[in-house]
Amino acid sequence: MSIHISYLAEEVDGVVPGVRIIVPMEGTPQAQRGSFCALVDLRGAPGADALVERVLSAMQRTYYSERGTQSQVITETARKAQTMLSTELEHATTPWQAGVVCIGIMSDRMALTGLGNAFAFLTAEEGAVGVFPPDRLALHAAGKQVGLELWPLHRQKISGATAMIAGSGDWLNLVSVRTLAATAAYVDAGSCIDAADGLREQAGRNDVPGVVLVIEPGAAPAQPSATPSSSPSTSSPNESAPPRSTPTRPPGGLPTAVNASPPVVGAPDVETPGAEATMTSAPDRRVSPPTSVATSVSLTSHTSTPLHATSEAPSLPPTPALDVAATPMRSPVAATAARWVSAAQAGANRAQAFLGSMLPDRTAPVSSPVMAEVASSGGAIYASAAPTKVRPAAAPFTPPAPATGSRARVMIASAVILLLLVPAIVATLYWRQGAEGRAEADTMLNLAEARYASAVQALDSDDDTVARSLLTEAETFARRAEEISGPTTRSSELLTLIAQDRRTVERVASLYGLDAPLIAFASEAEPQQVFVAGQDIYVLDAGRNAVVAYRLAADGESLAANDGQVVLQMGDTVDGVTVGAPIDLAWQPPVPGVDDKSNLLVLDDNNQIFRYNQQVDGASFINVGDASNWRRATQIETFLGRLYVADQEGNQIYRYPIGQYDVAEPWFKTSTQVNLSGLKVMRIDGDIWLLYDDGKVVRYQNGEQLPYSLDSSVALPAQAADLWSGQDGDDAIYLADRLAERILVFDKESGAYLEQFQAAEGNPLRDLRGLFVDRIHSIQYLLTDAALYQERLPR
Repeated sequence: MSIHISYLAEEVDGVVPGVRIIVPMEGTPQAQRGSFCALVDLRGAPGADALVERVLSAMQRTYYSERGTQSQVITETARKAQTMLSTELEHATTPWQAGVVCIGIMSDRMALTGLGNAFAFLTAEEGAVGVFPPDRLALHAAGKQVGLELWPLHRQKISGATAMIAGSGDWLNLVSVRTLAATAAYVDAGSCIDAADGLREQAGRNDVPGVVLVIEPGAAPAQPSATPSSSPSTSSPNESAPPRSTPTRPPGGLPTAVNASPPVVGAPDVETPGAEATMTSAPDRRVSPPTSVATSVSLTSHTSTPLHATSEAPSLPPTPALDVAATPMRSPVAATAARWVSAAQAGANRAQAFLGSMLPDRTAPVSSPVMAEVASSGGAIYASAAPTKVRPAAAPFTPPAPATGSRARVMIASAVILLLLVPAIVATLYWRQGAEGRAEADTMLNLAEARYASAVQALDSDDDTVARSLLTEAETFARRAEEISGPTTRSSELLTLIAQDRRTVERVASLYGLDAPLIAFASEAEPQQVFVAGQDIYVLDAGRNAVVAYRLAADGESLAANDGQVVLQMGDTVDGVTVGAPIDLAWQPPVPGVDDKSNLLVLDDNNQIFRYNQQVDGASFINVGDASNWRRATQIETFLGRLYVADQEGNQIYRYPIGQYDVAEPWFKTSTQVNLSGLKVMRIDGDIWLLYDDGKVVRYQNGEQLPYSLDSSVALPAQAADLWSGQDGDDAIYLADRLAERILVFDKESGAYLEQFQAAEGNPLRDLRGLFVDRIHSIQYLLTDAALYQERLPR
């Protein structure tokens, strides 16, 4: 393997700032871990240069000393940088931003991660360019600050030449995203240095950290040599060059910090009678900590340059003298127990004082007027006589005397108990339900993590089908956990990792040319279908019930005129026939001996077909003799000069001979069971392909249905917008997914999933309506409710 490197920041005193690349020599232990590339950018940080070198050294040390798989090691390396930078930011007096990119390169694969304000463009197979982290461009476009969260880990097989541009987030402000992505897509070993020079020239700066890296599989040279733009900090873990300095070690081969005596920790003071007098009488018998502790550590990195980290702890303040003989020493366990007992007694005393202030005094005499009268007279109390039949006047209500004594205390205690018991019971029930929910959520997350770990193993074994299935299961379990107990840091990080690996296993190609539309439609327009013939573009606009024509300029990437021309509209009269609302378009190429001109065919909602030729005839009406037999025609298509009409309500497709529209023949055989209800699109390439509203794709051949189904290992469209069948050697079918804003590509013969196209940033494909693929020029046209985009095919 050969690695070609060119730096985007120029050397300062012989050092390229912010980048370190390590290429171990063959046969060394470090060579088993592979090459290592790290980029650290600290903008606005005080003492940034020294801190950058510390972080790079720590990352290098972690990468070559941490144990585990490559994924675990590269993640732990980035986490080491995250910990160091987070600590520095906590003590910073002024805000500053940090960006880190961390890359591990093995013989046939690589892993990439990072954090903060940085980015990486990386090429994959077939020349597709991916951006990492996946949401980096969206955050940049929104102007949001980037924190120190770890990026999702990206793993990639190195089967061909692979290029990468990594750098500080400032590059996104200095050079356009398209330029950066195009540079990554087209740079090679020979143009690596020129690419870096070109980017510096466009940026107008030479001090922003970044690197252009090209990896070519194959045998590596025996001794790596630096390119003219290599950093002196780029070194090999086992080079033979002499070190700049040699650290000294203490006797025995251990660092100074290990050989240093541990500090003396005094026991806590114990208050005992006479302790003060004893301490005063024996001033010479004391135990005190040393004034300072040396913590000099000498570490040697995997390069030949030793790394030093020497610091001396500040002097500890003097402690009062403690008489060991007179002061009884208490063990930590006994001291802790004594503190707990003291706290419990104090709490009981406070509770007793509080209840005593609320309840009456037990010792207070209980007085009652009736009992006092009986006691003073010494007589008995008798019941009164029976009441007379005439009810006496009711005396005014007099509330009873307040309860006193033990009865009052019981009532007050009951009220207090109820006041405390009800919330306690409710809280206990909620806690129990929450605990059960948390336990179930933890179980779901454990299952999700287990599935994800199995998916990673399948990815490492290049088994994409099994990996895709396991990632789907892992995502299902993680979503279920969030439904139970809400999103957590653990579930969010896991879902981020799953999403990143799904992009890899589902072979998602980013479309970078969707920043400016070819056509922007007016607000009242409702484009439904697009058709391209040479330099002519036709759009079916359901909002205006018209067919609008546009023409490409000579460069093929812009319009000759911004405004389109309406070539056919509802209400027009053509050959004495009133045009209805257009519902479908088709293209009729020249038919030798019948018609030497190409025509655009338009079907309206009145079962009428019109043709349009811009050069000669304009619009004309096609008199289809048996059109009265159609119940409701919804789709038209041509193939090899023949016209096909799909009658949705009649459950039949009619085929007309070349140049003849008098009598058609039913295309489906009488034994074929057909249901055209919900038909959305019909395409013909020899076979007939039908797309239904529910996303189902059905294939027919010679009037009979063929067994065919799309690969369900990837999520199929919930709202399919359009279908395109490849021709002229293109063995794929393209399916526009309106809801997920993507284009899915499947193998035409087997239905196996091939890849998918998504916008690199933003939502330009929102409300996707139509699709047209020009395989000859490798261009696809993507129609949305607001615009038409022209984009080169990634395949």
